[in-house]
Order: sequence, then C-alpha cells, then structure tokens
Amino acid sequence: MQKTFDLTIFGATGFTGKFILAEVLKTAPKAFPGQQLRVAIAGRSRERLEKLVASLPSDENASGIQPAIIVADVQDEASMRAMCRASKTLIAAAGPFRFLGEAVVAACIQEQCHYVDITGEPEFFEKMMYQYHEKAKEARVSIVHVCGFDSIPADMGVLYTKQQFEKNHQALPSSIEMFFKLHVAGNAGFAAHYATFESAVHGFGSAGLLRQLRRTANRPQIPKIGPALPVNPKPHWVHKVAAYTIPFFFADPSVIRLSQQMVLQDKDLQAIQSPPVQFAAYICIPTFKTLALTIMASTVFGLLAKYESGRKFLLKHPRLFTLGIFSHEGPTKQQLAETSFSETFFAQGFSQELRNKHPNPDELRQVKPDVSIVTSVSGPEPGYVATPKMVVQACYTLLLQKELVPSGVLTPAIAFGKTNLIERLQEQGIVFSTVQEVTK
Repeated sequence: MQKTFDLTIFGATGFTGKFILAEVLKTAPKAFPGQQLRVAIAGRSRERLEKLVASLPSDENASGIQPAIIVADVQDEASMRAMCRASKTLIAAAGPFRFLGEAVVAACIQEQCHYVDITGEPEFFEKMMYQYHEKAKEARVSIVHVCGFDSIPADMGVLYTKQQFEKNHQALPSSIEMFFKLHVAGNAGFAAHYATFESAVHGFGSAGLLRQLRRTANRPQIPKIGPALPVNPKPHWVHKVAAYTIPFFFADPSVIRLSQQMVLQDKDLQAIQSPPVQFAAYICIPTFKTLALTIMASTVFGLLAKYESGRKFLLKHPRLFTLGIFSHEGPTKQQLAETSFSETFFAQGFSQELRNKHPNPDELRQVKPDVSIVTSVSGPEPGYVATPKMVVQACYTLLLQKELVPSGVLTPAIAFGKTNLIERLQEQGIVFSTVQEVTK
C-alpha cells in the first residue's frame, strides 16, 4: 500500500504532542541519514495545526521538515481512515485514551498503519488487546501501547534484566522488584499537566470495569518459579533504596503482567522473552513528611474518584487535590530541566547448577535463589522529556525494523524485544545499565 507519510502525530497540538513533534524534528536527520522523513501532524482543528506549524522555530528545526496537516476527528470515521491510509506509522498522543483511543486503533488496523501511543490507562490498552489483537495480526499491523514513561522503562527494563541473567551463567530469573524514584534537583519542584491528571481520575473511577474486563479476557495465570515473592502493600522503609515505599499505582505492573501473559498464550513470542518472573513495583518517597502528604492526598483522591460527582470535583480543582503538582499550565522549562527519574530492579534467580539439583518445579519453590543482579533504567524528566524520546524512538524502530516486530496489539517488550530499541534509547539519554553484576 502506497503511503504519503512515514510518520503522523495524532494529537500534535496537545501539551505532550508538541514535545513529540519537537523531538521528531530534532532527531530525524540522525535516524534517517540522507532521507527526508515525511511527517504529518493531525487533529480536529486546522487552525490550531496551522498555528503549530507557523510557530516552529526555523533555527531549531535541523531536519528542515515542514509537517503536512491532516484534519482528523475520532467522531468522523472517514477522516480517521483517511489519516491512517496516508500514514506508514502513527504516534497517538490524544487522550484520555479511554474516550479517544479506540477509533484510532480501529482505523490503523483497517488501513494497515502501524501505531504507537503514550497511554498509561490499563483499562484502555487491555481492552484494545482483548478486542483487536487477532484483527491486527490478520492485517499484519503492529499496535504498540504504553510507549512513554508508562511503560517503556519498566517493561523494557524487566526484559533487559532477564537478558543479563541469560548472558551470565545461563541463570534463570525468578523474581524482580522495581523501585521508582523521582529526582528533583532544584527548588522549582515537580509539576505535570492537567491531561495526565484527567486520565488518572477516569482510570481510578473505572477500576470496576477493568476488573470485569480481566475476568472476561481470562488470561493465563503466570507460573511462579521458586519461592513466592513477598509483596508489602503498606508504606514501609526499605534500606536498600534508602526510602519509604508505597505500591506502584500506575500502569507498569499491568504492562509487565500482559507481556508475560502474551508469552504464555503465543508460542511464537516465547523466543522474545525468557520464562515469566514474579514482579512487584514500588514508588520511593524520601521523607516521612512527604509520605504522609502522599497518603493523605491519594486517600482523598481514591475516595472521590469512585463517584461521578467526586470525579467532577477532582477535575475542577486539580491543584488542590495534588498538592499543586497538576495544572492546566503544566511544568515550566526549569522544572523539566531539574527533574529526572530512575528505576532500580533487584532480581533473583537460579543457577544452572542449582536447577540441575532440583529439576522439579515444586522442589525449586522450596529452595532459596542463589543468583542475584541489580539493574537500572534512568533518564530525564519522565512525562514530557523522556516520554517524547521513548515514543519517537519506538516509532522509528517500527519504520526501520518492522520485520523484527510481531503483528498484533502488543506491549513494548513483546514488540521490540528483538530490535535495537534499547540501544536507540541509550543514545537519547534513557540509560539501561547493570548496577551489580550477576553474583552467586
């Protein structure tokens, strides 16, 4: 199928969409040397799209790319299909995805346009996987969700950690604990945009729908290798990360689970990832005062998000219920520059020698793991600096290495497990590293 554009950004005039476009203009020359990437931006308002193109500073556009404009509205199926018919790949940046995402996915499959997005909404991407995976496979289209902060660092980080086990002593990983830290270097503090808050409000409000979806999908149970990984649901101090921790309440655990369930369901994917591991994730909080404020705010947020009137109240007062973090203005340049993130993975597993002594899985559950490794994924501010880097590199990988990417509705680790995405991310400052080598 002849395509007019290599890459289209849907939702380019949104807060994150503008960062994504800037990232494309900055990185396209190196990613496609000697080739002019054909780029389009898409959205509902031609006026806003034209203003965005007019505002592009020529001195910062090293690529020389002049994005074309496509008017497309999720309420107009013909416009969505026309956008996808003209595009090889599409970056979806318009949310909340539970309201705006399905029309984009459906049009991409119908018109054979590969897709990546920046959603962090489990209800949306699990629903898309349940409803559209087989259709995407039949159309030979790759639909890859959560290609931003949720959840490339976690999903690709788990994959990277598994790979280190395999490279060292042919060890078998059993469990991985992830600890997320947000680092704020200056006095400006951390901030985020209202659109992220809006998605979170509706996500918490539809927790019951997500549980029902999971019952309907009936995905396989993930087998446990070795002893059960203890998970502490209560706030507590963890010495090895020198911080208080609470359970990670964003999308990462859902994504890791899906990646491993897909391997169990589809034999063709088993070469991408080693056997599943037990996984637990935590958010690190540096001080007791911050911990107390976080618990208070999250408790109030969770209670209000259960009810429609409460959700309306939350959405009307984002600053009040997030201690000033979320606003319609979003973070300043200084706040973006002074913020970074790290995710540390503490993994345990079994050496080949120990597995030879205990070949029966039931026996292995009674044996203490004898191999450990610590890895890390780190990078700049996660929401609006790292996320554009991640999703753009994911899109480039689809353009350059599609033969290595399976078809279907996929998670990042399943989609990009055989590609050089990690190397691409390393070049952009998203660093995957081994903190502590495999030890016995």
